Amino acid sequence: TYQKKDWSSQQVIENYLNNKSDQPTKFGVWTFEAFDDGKRITMDLGIHMDLTNGHLELSLYSPYWLINLTNQNLSYKAADDYIIQHPSSYNEAVLMLLKRSNSAAAKVVALKIGESDWSEKFSLDTAGSVGTVECVTKSNAAVGVKITLASNGLTKIITFTPHYMFANNSNFTILFKEHIPTSQWVEIQPNEVLPYWPVQTSAQKLLVACIKNSALETRPFSISDDHTTLLKLYHDYGGINAVCQRSESSTVVTFQQYFSGSASALIVNHTKDANVYYWQKDSMDSHLILAAQQSVLYTWDDPVSKRELLWSFSETGKSVANDLSKDGIGEVVISNDRKLFWVSFLDGMQRVLLFTDDLIIATFAQQAGELEQLDQEITLSLHGFGLSFVNNHIGKEIAYMGITSSGVIWEQAKGKRFKALKLKHSTALETAYQNYKMELMVNKHANGKKVFSEKYEVNFSECKMFMLKPHKVEIRRSFEYGVRLKYSTSKHSIKLHLKVHKMQLDNQLPGAIFSTVLAPVPPPKSVASESVPKPFLELSTIVRTSAHSNVKQFKYCKLLIQEMSVKVDQGFLNAIILLFTSAQLDDASVSKQELLAFKRECKVVDHTLVDEVITAGTGDAKNFYDMLHFSPLKVFICFSLHKMAAGGNGSRKKQQQPQQIQWKFLELFLQSVGVVLTDIQDVVFKLGYFERQFTFYSQSQLMNEITRHYSQQAIKQMYVLVLGLDVLGNPFGIVRGLAEGIETLFYEPYQGAIQGPEEFAEGLALGVRSLLGHAVGGAAGAVSRITGALGKGIATLTMDNEYQKKRREDMNKKPADLKEGFARGGKGLVMGVFDGVTGIVMKPVEGAKQEGVGGFFKGMGKGLVGAFTRPASGVVDFASSSFDSIRRVAEQTEDVPKLRAPRLIQNDGVVRPYVGHEAEGNQILRDIAKNQFTNDKYVGHLVVSDDKRNVFLVTDKNVLFVMKSDILGHWNVEWFYGWIQLKEAPSLTVRGIQIILKVVLSFIQSIIHSFIYSFIYSFIYLFIHLDIYIYLYSFVSSIF
Repeated sequence: TYQKKDWSSQQVIENYLNNKSDQPTKFGVWTFEAFDDGKRITMDLGIHMDLTNGHLELSLYSPYWLINLTNQNLSYKAADDYIIQHPSSYNEAVLMLLKRSNSAAAKVVALKIGESDWSEKFSLDTAGSVGTVECVTKSNAAVGVKITLASNGLTKIITFTPHYMFANNSNFTILFKEHIPTSQWVEIQPNEVLPYWPVQTSAQKLLVACIKNSALETRPFSISDDHTTLLKLYHDYGGINAVCQRSESSTVVTFQQYFSGSASALIVNHTKDANVYYWQKDSMDSHLILAAQQSVLYTWDDPVSKRELLWSFSETGKSVANDLSKDGIGEVVISNDRKLFWVSFLDGMQRVLLFTDDLIIATFAQQAGELEQLDQEITLSLHGFGLSFVNNHIGKEIAYMGITSSGVIWEQAKGKRFKALKLKHSTALETAYQNYKMELMVNKHANGKKVFSEKYEVNFSECKMFMLKPHKVEIRRSFEYGVRLKYSTSKHSIKLHLKVHKMQLDNQLPGAIFSTVLAPVPPPKSVASESVPKPFLELSTIVRTSAHSNVKQFKYCKLLIQEMSVKVDQGFLNAIILLFTSAQLDDASVSKQELLAFKRECKVVDHTLVDEVITAGTGDAKNFYDMLHFSPLKVFICFSLHKMAAGGNGSRKKQQQPQQIQWKFLELFLQSVGVVLTDIQDVVFKLGYFERQFTFYSQSQLMNEITRHYSQQAIKQMYVLVLGLDVLGNPFGIVRGLAEGIETLFYEPYQGAIQGPEEFAEGLALGVRSLLGHAVGGAAGAVSRITGALGKGIATLTMDNEYQKKRREDMNKKPADLKEGFARGGKGLVMGVFDGVTGIVMKPVEGAKQEGVGGFFKGMGKGLVGAFTRPASGVVDFASSSFDSIRRVAEQTEDVPKLRAPRLIQNDGVVRPYVGHEAEGNQILRDIAKNQFTNDKYVGHLVVSDDKRNVFLVTDKNVLFVMKSDILGHWNVEWFYGWIQLKEAPSLTVRGIQIILKVVLSFIQSIIHSFIYSFIYSFIYLFIHLDIYIYLYSFVSSIF
């Protein structure tokens, strides 16, 4: 039943049950019909079909629930001019399904309030966003819009509220009206919330208020600005406290009765005989006088005028200004032999302005914690630590998070502290110091005085090292800890300083798309050379406490977070979800949870304005924040929907990893924004800083403010997902690259000018270089991604999962330089042809071994398709890797290496302490070219050369000798033998380890096998050194 009518629809479910193909989830539309006074009417609803676990699950839903809390008649017009009426008397949700189109232009509506004109069209799909829609009337009515996503991920719940709302949190009835002659009084009862539609069209809207049954009204106050004001009334209640809070979708005015601390200030005249004259600046009211030894509660005479209190000790004397928002202390000379002092401080929640002739009282009132002796000081310093995430059920290390210290830095003494030198000076000092240490090894009496950068001279030979030129100052060699926490307390203050130098999260799963999930982004080279190593996270807080109050005063609280990159693939998300999920829910439990969530969402329809409005309460404990600043967040996002195979060494239990995102609503939400079709590359989120000064906040209010501030910015920047699609080659990368270059150009000279004329000129040069680098790199990066997306599509056509996996691993291992990039591309080209030809024979054989006759014919199909697609994929991958190498050289970027190799878990599944030697050996085994030893289990290895490029490996099935290629950077097998080919156990001799084979034929086979691969890599070597790649590169460039 909907709108008091019974609706019905007839559909043939059998059509969906007969579809046995493994198709992704589908969406459709079912049309329902009903009769209104004998007239047939129809309504469309969405249908979601999901074929999983052998059964078809159908979900009937409406894409949009529209809830009207405006107390006005609303109308909605879709893109096809279809209009839906929503009267204010209808207290249920209106169901809406827009035009059947995937176009974003078709998923917008226009809004109309009563008889107003239609608003501008806006989207209903931006789940999580809030905003205001303007409808043109005589007073330009504004409607707040809040869009939330239902738990099923299919329905968006859109709530319409009036932009202006009034709440009465006092225990008496209040009347309010606009400050215009034609306005009528509006009555609001205690604990009531009312919508309000102002008539004024000016930017500043003024209102007045009064208490019911009283002829006295307040002075006009504004509802166009955030403020908290005690409105003066000569009444038994003393006044009305008005709190105006604005957000993206609403302005809420909360009325409260007077409470301790709501007055603008408590003015205390503690002088012996001096009168204090005070008045509000720009106010027409006369001056007020406060006699000696008297106090008075003060609030602003004119809430609209500038909030600044002027005072003096004589009616004609020089006045002093104070905005009554922050602490302060000062003195005023009133005669040659007499000084009076003033101090502004907090007493609980009440601001106090004290005048006294006693300096000691003024000092005590200020309670300056920075002048007090410390009671305790605790310093915690850690070089670093790591946290390993292991799923012992599948025998894999999922992730590794590490916090590491910095490299060597040099510091110079400034007063009682040491300050780090600029990076370029620190690097030059370290080079000079290492040269001095080398000289000491040859000559114990080597001269410790060294000159570097022409104008700098240091002396390393003394017990304390000194810089002699350009000026003499003590220096020392040091480093930044991974974590450094300093906590100190005194009688009236708490100080906290936290530094986290570098935090990194690595994906340790085999075949990972992105090896590093989270890592700081290095600053621009100009900034890095002119600054000290910056911590990834730094928090500094100073809190003032009082013995007679629970209100804490945060004198200074600043959090700085550096730029970071976040690169996630779906396989990693699935593994993390599986790691933290204690048990898999059965279908019955999932259905029960979905039903409970649906019932909760149905209750949203019954909400009133009281449920939607968050009013300013007086019950929560509040703290005062002099300076609260959270830095901007700049995050580079990459996301891939590829999943990794569940297998891997050390996994005794054949437990399959989840092959789809566990939370259905998240998967469907990703589909709604188009991410399900492609990957996200280099999307940049720039979230502005959060700052509040001289204001009271409860903990819940502050958390809501911070969450709303950053989340709303992030949601508003979701549009970049459209430009970040992998199939488009991320054109946004070009725009971002050029924008970053131009931004750097106009930022670095300003920074350089602070340092001096030389730095200014250097900064200008670096800015031009950065601009050119980002312009070239941005264009090359876009071409690289376009060809990379094409290569990925062609690789999928091979229908060979192992080939696709190996290709992803090769593409994700970034080359060390331009030469290696071309070499790897050339190898991929050659091996594409080689694998395509050999696959015609090998794939049917492999299929027959695994699946018998059916596998033989399936392998034959793969081989024939691969004969054409693998060479094509190799050509495209060569182009992609070439363009990517050009981009990396142009932008001078470096990949972030893993902190350590993945943990080795043996066949018994026991998680033992980490052994780096074993982990590195197991990683070499997994990195071997062609990966022909996938099923081998690592036993041990030995590095047999100083350059660590020759390694002897032992597995449970083979013994191998592998060598790392100078050109490609891959591990290649020089020779290998199975244990069954050995005549006896290997033995240790004077010349080394002796291995005796059963027959000579095995040796000959091994030589032939090695010869084939040596021939291939020799061809690649000639391919690079004979500049063949230059001609091939030109040919590929002309194609793409």
